[in-house]
Amino acid sequence: MPGQPPTELDKRVMYWENKGREVPTRDLIKTPEQIEGIREAGKLNTAVLDEVARNIREGMSTLEIDEIVYNYTTQHGGTPAPLNYEGFPKSVCTSINEVVCHGIPKAEDVLIEGDIINVDCTTILNGYYADASRMFIIGKTTPEKEQLVRVAKECLEIGINAAKPFCFVGDIGNAIQKHADKYHYGIVRDLCGHGVGNAFHEEPDVTHFGRKGTGMLLVPGMVFTIEPMVNMGTWKVFTDEDDPYGWEVISWDEKPSAQWEHTLLMTEDGVEILTY
Repeated sequence: MPGQPPTELDKRVMYWENKGREVPTRDLIKTPEQIEGIREAGKLNTAVLDEVARNIREGMSTLEIDEIVYNYTTQHGGTPAPLNYEGFPKSVCTSINEVVCHGIPKAEDVLIEGDIINVDCTTILNGYYADASRMFIIGKTTPEKEQLVRVAKECLEIGINAAKPFCFVGDIGNAIQKHADKYHYGIVRDLCGHGVGNAFHEEPDVTHFGRKGTGMLLVPGMVFTIEPMVNMGTWKVFTDEDDPYGWEVISWDEKPSAQWEHTLLMTEDGVEILTY
Protein backbone atom coordinates (compact mmCIF):
# COMPACT_ATOMS: atom_id res chain seq x y z
CA MET A 1 0.00 0.00 0.00
CA PRO A 2 1.15 3.61 -0.54
CA GLY A 3 3.35 4.87 2.26
CA GLN A 4 4.31 1.39 3.45
CA PRO A 5 7.88 0.11 3.05
CA PRO A 6 8.35 -2.49 0.30
CA THR A 7 8.15 -6.14 1.35
CA GLU A 8 10.75 -8.72 0.40
CA LEU A 9 8.37 -9.82 -2.36
CA ASP A 10 8.11 -6.24 -3.62
CA LYS A 11 11.90 -5.98 -3.70
CA ARG A 12 12.30 -9.17 -5.71
CA VAL A 13 9.64 -8.08 -8.19
CA MET A 14 11.22 -4.62 -8.49
CA TYR A 15 14.60 -6.23 -9.22
CA TRP A 16 13.20 -7.83 -12.37
CA GLU A 17 11.12 -4.80 -13.28
CA ASN A 18 14.27 -2.66 -13.19
CA LYS A 19 15.82 -5.11 -15.64
CA GLY A 20 12.99 -4.38 -18.06
CA ARG A 21 11.11 -7.61 -17.50
CA GLU A 22 7.34 -8.02 -17.44
CA VAL A 23 6.18 -8.36 -13.84
CA PRO A 24 2.75 -8.81 -12.24
CA THR A 25 0.80 -5.87 -10.89
CA ARG A 26 -0.20 -6.01 -7.24
CA ASP A 27 -3.79 -7.00 -8.05
CA LEU A 28 -2.55 -10.25 -9.62
CA ILE A 29 -1.09 -11.36 -6.30
CA LYS A 30 -4.00 -12.82 -4.38
CA THR A 31 -4.67 -12.17 -0.70
CA PRO A 32 -5.07 -15.11 1.71
CA GLU A 33 -8.83 -14.49 1.74
CA GLN A 34 -9.00 -14.57 -2.06
CA ILE A 35 -6.88 -17.71 -2.22
CA GLU A 36 -9.22 -19.47 0.18
CA GLY A 37 -12.22 -18.44 -1.93
CA ILE A 38 -10.57 -19.72 -5.11
CA ARG A 39 -9.63 -22.95 -3.34
CA GLU A 40 -13.29 -23.52 -2.40
CA ALA A 41 -14.36 -22.83 -6.00
CA GLY A 42 -11.73 -25.35 -7.07
CA LYS A 43 -13.21 -28.02 -4.81
CA LEU A 44 -16.63 -27.56 -6.35
CA ASN A 45 -15.20 -27.48 -9.87
CA THR A 46 -13.45 -30.79 -9.18
CA ALA A 47 -16.65 -32.30 -7.79
CA VAL A 48 -18.50 -31.26 -10.96
CA LEU A 49 -15.95 -33.01 -13.17
CA ASP A 50 -16.10 -36.05 -10.89
CA GLU A 51 -19.87 -36.13 -11.44
CA VAL A 52 -19.31 -36.02 -15.20
CA ALA A 53 -16.78 -38.87 -14.89
CA ARG A 54 -19.33 -41.00 -13.05
CA ASN A 55 -21.93 -40.55 -15.77
CA ILE A 56 -20.19 -40.09 -19.13
CA ARG A 57 -20.79 -43.02 -21.49
CA GLU A 58 -21.38 -44.13 -25.06
CA GLY A 59 -24.79 -43.00 -26.32
CA MET A 60 -24.86 -39.87 -24.16
CA SER A 61 -25.28 -36.52 -25.86
CA THR A 62 -23.07 -33.60 -24.98
CA LEU A 63 -26.26 -31.74 -24.06
CA GLU A 64 -26.75 -34.31 -21.28
CA ILE A 65 -23.24 -33.51 -20.03
CA ASP A 66 -24.21 -29.84 -19.97
CA GLU A 67 -27.29 -30.66 -17.90
CA ILE A 68 -25.17 -32.60 -15.39
CA VAL A 69 -22.77 -29.67 -15.05
CA TYR A 70 -25.52 -27.07 -14.67
CA ASN A 71 -27.56 -29.09 -12.18
CA TYR A 72 -24.66 -30.18 -9.99
CA THR A 73 -23.07 -26.72 -9.93
CA THR A 74 -26.24 -24.82 -9.07
CA GLN A 75 -27.42 -27.40 -6.54
CA HIS A 76 -24.15 -26.87 -4.65
CA GLY A 77 -24.34 -23.08 -4.61
CA GLY A 78 -22.20 -22.31 -7.64
CA THR A 79 -22.66 -20.81 -11.08
CA PRO A 80 -21.28 -22.24 -14.34
CA ALA A 81 -18.99 -19.46 -15.62
CA PRO A 82 -19.32 -20.25 -19.35
CA LEU A 83 -23.12 -19.85 -19.39
CA ASN A 84 -23.86 -16.71 -21.45
CA TYR A 85 -20.21 -15.63 -21.27
CA GLU A 86 -19.68 -13.45 -24.37
CA GLY A 87 -22.52 -15.28 -26.09
CA PHE A 88 -21.52 -18.84 -25.15
CA PRO A 89 -24.89 -20.57 -24.78
CA LYS A 90 -24.14 -23.48 -22.41
CA SER A 91 -22.62 -24.28 -19.02
CA VAL A 92 -19.59 -26.30 -20.15
CA CYS A 93 -17.35 -26.86 -23.18
CA THR A 94 -17.50 -30.34 -24.73
CA SER A 95 -14.88 -30.83 -27.45
CA ILE A 96 -14.92 -34.14 -29.33
CA ASN A 97 -12.04 -35.54 -31.43
CA GLU A 98 -10.88 -32.78 -33.83
CA VAL A 99 -12.64 -30.02 -31.86
CA VAL A 100 -9.75 -28.39 -30.01
CA CYS A 101 -11.77 -26.37 -27.50
CA HIS A 102 -15.00 -24.43 -26.85
CA GLY A 103 -17.22 -27.19 -28.23
CA ILE A 104 -20.86 -26.31 -27.61
CA PRO A 105 -23.05 -29.05 -26.07
CA LYS A 106 -25.76 -30.24 -28.47
CA ALA A 107 -28.49 -32.89 -28.45
CA GLU A 108 -27.26 -34.18 -31.82
CA ASP A 109 -23.67 -34.68 -30.64
CA VAL A 110 -23.92 -38.24 -29.31
CA LEU A 111 -20.81 -39.99 -27.99
CA ILE A 112 -19.79 -43.18 -29.76
CA GLU A 113 -17.14 -45.77 -28.98
CA GLY A 114 -13.69 -44.51 -29.88
CA ASP A 115 -14.43 -40.83 -29.30
CA ILE A 116 -12.13 -38.75 -27.17
CA ILE A 117 -13.74 -35.74 -25.50
CA ASN A 118 -12.51 -32.82 -23.45
CA VAL A 119 -14.91 -31.53 -20.80
CA ASP A 120 -13.86 -28.02 -19.73
CA CYS A 121 -15.58 -26.69 -16.64
CA THR A 122 -15.27 -23.31 -14.90
CA THR A 123 -17.13 -22.68 -11.65
CA ILE A 124 -17.99 -19.46 -9.82
CA LEU A 125 -18.51 -19.84 -6.09
CA ASN A 126 -19.07 -16.81 -3.86
CA GLY A 127 -17.56 -14.59 -6.54
CA TYR A 128 -14.39 -16.67 -7.07
CA TYR A 129 -13.47 -18.69 -10.16
CA ALA A 130 -11.76 -22.04 -10.73
CA ASP A 131 -11.15 -23.68 -14.11
CA ALA A 132 -10.15 -27.23 -15.13
CA SER A 133 -10.68 -29.77 -17.87
CA ARG A 134 -10.29 -33.50 -18.35
CA MET A 135 -10.14 -35.89 -21.28
CA PHE A 136 -12.41 -38.92 -21.46
CA ILE A 137 -12.05 -41.90 -23.78
CA ILE A 138 -15.37 -43.45 -24.74
CA GLY A 139 -15.08 -47.23 -24.73
CA LYS A 140 -12.07 -48.51 -26.68
CA THR A 141 -10.28 -46.15 -29.04
CA THR A 142 -7.24 -46.37 -31.30
CA PRO A 143 -3.68 -46.59 -29.95
CA GLU A 144 -2.97 -43.27 -31.68
CA LYS A 145 -5.76 -41.49 -29.79
CA GLU A 146 -4.77 -43.17 -26.52
CA GLN A 147 -1.23 -41.90 -26.95
CA LEU A 148 -2.43 -38.38 -27.74
CA VAL A 149 -4.55 -38.26 -24.59
CA ARG A 150 -1.67 -39.58 -22.49
CA VAL A 151 0.90 -37.19 -23.93
CA ALA A 152 -1.44 -34.22 -23.48
CA LYS A 153 -1.73 -35.10 -19.78
CA GLU A 154 2.06 -35.44 -19.57
CA CYS A 155 2.38 -31.99 -21.15
CA LEU A 156 0.23 -30.53 -18.37
CA GLU A 157 2.26 -32.34 -15.69
CA ILE A 158 5.55 -31.19 -17.24
CA GLY A 159 4.25 -27.62 -17.40
CA ILE A 160 3.25 -27.78 -13.73
CA ASN A 161 6.71 -29.07 -12.77
CA ALA A 162 8.34 -26.23 -14.75
CA ALA A 163 6.32 -23.56 -12.90
CA LYS A 164 8.57 -22.30 -10.12
CA PRO A 165 8.48 -19.11 -8.04
CA PHE A 166 10.35 -16.31 -9.82
CA CYS A 167 10.50 -18.23 -13.07
CA PHE A 168 8.85 -16.92 -16.23
CA VAL A 169 5.79 -17.97 -18.19
CA GLY A 170 8.05 -18.95 -21.10
CA ASP A 171 9.70 -21.62 -18.94
CA ILE A 172 6.36 -23.44 -18.78
CA GLY A 173 5.67 -23.23 -22.49
CA ASN A 174 9.19 -24.27 -23.44
CA ALA A 175 9.00 -27.44 -21.33
CA ILE A 176 5.59 -28.35 -22.76
CA GLN A 177 6.63 -27.75 -26.36
CA LYS A 178 9.77 -29.89 -26.01
CA HIS A 179 7.69 -32.84 -24.82
CA ALA A 180 5.08 -32.50 -27.57
CA ASP A 181 7.83 -32.18 -30.19
CA LYS A 182 9.10 -35.66 -29.28
CA TYR A 183 5.85 -37.05 -30.69
CA HIS A 184 5.66 -34.60 -33.62
CA TYR A 185 2.48 -33.16 -32.13
CA GLY A 186 1.39 -29.56 -32.59
CA ILE A 187 0.92 -27.28 -29.58
CA VAL A 188 -1.90 -24.83 -30.32
CA ARG A 189 -0.59 -21.26 -30.32
CA ASP A 190 -3.80 -19.29 -30.83
CA LEU A 191 -5.12 -20.12 -27.35
CA CYS A 192 -3.43 -20.27 -23.97
CA GLY A 193 -3.76 -20.58 -20.22
CA HIS A 194 -4.48 -17.48 -18.17
CA GLY A 195 -4.70 -15.87 -14.80
CA VAL A 196 -7.91 -16.73 -12.97
CA GLY A 197 -9.58 -16.41 -9.59
CA ASN A 198 -11.14 -12.98 -9.19
CA ALA A 199 -12.38 -13.11 -12.79
CA PHE A 200 -12.77 -15.73 -15.52
CA HIS A 201 -9.71 -14.49 -17.43
CA GLU A 202 -6.93 -12.39 -15.95
CA GLU A 203 -3.31 -11.73 -16.80
CA PRO A 204 -0.92 -13.32 -17.56
CA ASP A 205 -1.41 -15.23 -20.79
CA VAL A 206 0.19 -18.63 -20.18
CA THR A 207 1.40 -19.84 -23.56
CA HIS A 208 2.28 -23.49 -24.06
CA PHE A 209 5.21 -22.95 -26.43
CA GLY A 210 8.14 -20.57 -26.63
CA ARG A 211 11.50 -19.73 -25.08
CA LYS A 212 12.67 -19.97 -21.49
CA GLY A 213 13.03 -16.70 -19.65
CA THR A 214 10.31 -14.91 -21.62
CA GLY A 215 6.87 -13.67 -20.60
CA MET A 216 5.69 -12.49 -17.20
CA LEU A 217 7.52 -13.22 -13.95
CA LEU A 218 5.57 -15.68 -11.79
CA VAL A 219 5.56 -14.93 -8.07
CA PRO A 220 3.92 -16.42 -4.97
CA GLY A 221 0.25 -15.53 -4.67
CA MET A 222 -0.50 -15.64 -8.39
CA VAL A 223 -3.25 -17.99 -9.60
CA PHE A 224 -3.35 -19.18 -13.20
CA THR A 225 -4.21 -22.11 -15.45
CA ILE A 226 -2.00 -24.36 -17.52
CA GLU A 227 -4.06 -26.04 -20.26
CA PRO A 228 -2.02 -27.25 -23.25
CA MET A 229 -4.03 -28.09 -26.36
CA VAL A 230 -2.12 -30.84 -28.19
CA ASN A 231 -2.98 -31.66 -31.80
CA MET A 232 -2.09 -34.93 -33.49
CA GLY A 233 -1.09 -32.92 -36.56
CA THR A 234 -0.43 -29.23 -37.13
CA TRP A 235 -0.72 -26.64 -34.35
CA LYS A 236 -2.91 -24.50 -36.58
CA VAL A 237 -6.66 -24.21 -35.95
CA PHE A 238 -9.78 -22.61 -37.40
CA THR A 239 -13.21 -21.59 -36.16
CA ASP A 240 -16.15 -23.63 -37.45
CA GLU A 241 -18.09 -21.52 -39.94
CA ASP A 242 -21.21 -23.59 -39.24
CA ASP A 243 -21.14 -22.61 -35.56
CA PRO A 244 -23.65 -19.75 -35.25
CA TYR A 245 -22.02 -18.64 -32.01
CA GLY A 246 -18.49 -18.45 -33.41
CA TRP A 247 -16.92 -20.42 -30.57
CA GLU A 248 -15.92 -23.91 -31.70
CA VAL A 249 -12.22 -24.23 -32.56
CA ILE A 250 -11.11 -27.14 -34.78
CA SER A 251 -7.68 -28.45 -35.74
CA TRP A 252 -6.65 -27.16 -39.17
CA ASP A 253 -6.13 -30.65 -40.63
CA GLU A 254 -9.10 -32.02 -38.63
CA LYS A 255 -6.93 -34.53 -36.79
CA PRO A 256 -7.73 -35.28 -33.14
CA SER A 257 -6.79 -32.91 -30.34
CA ALA A 258 -6.50 -33.40 -26.58
CA GLN A 259 -6.29 -31.05 -23.59
CA TRP A 260 -5.98 -31.23 -19.81
CA GLU A 261 -6.17 -28.24 -17.46
CA HIS A 262 -5.68 -27.27 -13.82
CA THR A 263 -5.97 -24.06 -11.81
CA LEU A 264 -2.72 -23.47 -9.94
CA LEU A 265 -1.56 -21.32 -7.03
CA MET A 266 2.07 -20.25 -7.06
CA THR A 267 3.65 -20.64 -3.62
CA GLU A 268 7.15 -20.16 -2.23
CA ASP A 269 7.87 -23.82 -3.00
CA GLY A 270 6.18 -24.33 -6.38
CA VAL A 271 2.58 -24.64 -7.43
CA GLU A 272 -0.40 -26.00 -5.52
CA ILE A 273 -3.08 -27.57 -7.70
CA LEU A 274 -6.45 -26.11 -6.70
CA THR A 275 -8.57 -28.32 -8.95
CA TYR A 276 -7.59 -31.85 -7.89
